[in-house]
Amino acid sequence: MNYRLEELDSSTFEKLTNSICQQLLGIGVISFSEGKDGGRDGVFTGTAKKFPDEQKSWSGKFIIQSKHTSNPIASCSDNDFEKLVDKEIIKLKKLKGEVDCYLLFTNRKYTGLMGENIRKKITKETGIKNVAILGVETINNQFLNPNKELVKLYGLDKLHIPFDFSDEEIKELIIQFKKQLPGIKDDLTAKIDKVKYDFDRIKLSDKNALNLLGDDYYKNEILARSLPDFDKIQCFLENPINEEIKEQYFDIAAELSQIITIKRGNFDTFEEIFLFIYQLICDGAVSIKGAKRHISTLLHYMYFECLIGKK
Repeated sequence: MNYRLEELDSSTFEKLTNSICQQLLGIGVISFSEGKDGGRDGVFTGTAKKFPDEQKSWSGKFIIQSKHTSNPIASCSDNDFEKLVDKEIIKLKKLKGEVDCYLLFTNRKYTGLMGENIRKKITKETGIKNVAILGVETINNQFLNPNKELVKLYGLDKLHIPFDFSDEEIKELIIQFKKQLPGIKDDLTAKIDKVKYDFDRIKLSDKNALNLLGDDYYKNEILARSLPDFDKIQCFLENPINEEIKEQYFDIAAELSQIITIKRGNFDTFEEIFLFIYQLICDGAVSIKGAKRHISTLLHYMYFECLIGKK
């Protein structure tokens, strides 16, 4: 399950962080009142019960910090996060010699390269040897999914997003699509698309209103960016050598359609669904490097063909 931690307020996320730390470190975790912590959301002194694991637990004085964002696609690579960390480094320097371990919890995506660079920066500038940044993936997978009591305590069971669809199949489809793109004639232009897709017949304006898809997103992302490639996708799917992949495509579309229908209430606008699926597939996917834009195009094509979304 992926829980919508961005729906929590910062105070509740801080409490959640300290609850997690009580299980990782011990019941001796002390929480600070908001505005009085000098940059510390919690502290713990002693040997951790099971962090980073039970065999090699950290010990000493721990500073626990939480950084919450309401942006569902925020990551540790964002400039604003690095600026937040820089401010915390200044506070940590004032505690020089008093801190042995620093745990920074955030509901942002932890990007390996940038996240590791920030972690090293904290260590270098503060002298704190044991530093860990725990992003949304770790919070969901290691701390929340195995602990349903904690999930219920903070009402996260009402905010989960079980988008467990066949993302690997979509990745493979995208890879194959990219490989064959050079062989698909470039004279399949937007003019042909415009003739092919009868806007009045499929009443896309009604479909967009029904699905709460924003007009700006529809015009700027679907029509302007994706539509010119729709005939290329159709040629790809209609090619006999792609028959097996075509079956995968319809399986994926059917799976996504069911999940979106069941979990539609977890999102406000339909473009949030597009963005969430895109992020889920692209996150750490080296195999589709250079082809990520095709994922959005493929999702838009599914929507355009009424394979996903209300119709």
